[in-house]
Amino acid sequence: MESMLGISDAINRVLGKIAMAVGWLFLVATIVIIFDVLSRKFGYQIPGMGSTRLQELEWHLHTALFSFWIGVGYVRNTHVRIDVAVTGAKPRTQAWLEFIGCLIFAFPYTLIAIYFAWDFAATAFIDMEGSESANGLPYRWIPKGFILAGLVLLLLAVISVFMRLIVFLYGPERLRAAASYGGAKVEPQAAS
Repeated sequence: MESMLGISDAINRVLGKIAMAVGWLFLVATIVIIFDVLSRKFGYQIPGMGSTRLQELEWHLHTALFSFWIGVGYVRNTHVRIDVAVTGAKPRTQAWLEFIGCLIFAFPYTLIAIYFAWDFAATAFIDMEGSESANGLPYRWIPKGFILAGLVLLLLAVISVFMRLIVFLYGPERLRAAASYGGAKVEPQAAS
């Protein structure tokens, strides 16, 4: 059980480092957006870098940001969900619902999505797909590859949370506090 927590911690660290490194793209995206707005406002265009290319670059950057942060969002329990069913529920009940949700929804969804995202990105790479716009960006496989990478990171996050749930639900009492995930935090009980 301790090794499961160790693996989960390692996955969480990797997800966090990737997200923090990619997080710098937020500044790049902000600069691109500001430059695009100002260049359209004042009518100045860098030769070969029209507004279409800038707007496509913006959504490529947004794709990277979303894709590389989705796993961290799940591990930190900041993802969107309907909490009406678990509001006020005991931590163990919340953990069981999360456990069942991982088995029934998260694992199947991410595995199916990875399968299709692989084909989505591979086809774009093989065909050297570019923008449909004549003056758009080439290499459409790059943002499609971001989606694939993000889904793989999400699968790792689901594995990490699932391992913590196993320890939380089935592990020894002494490891339950360490196994707490975002939704179910347990205070260690005092030794009697």
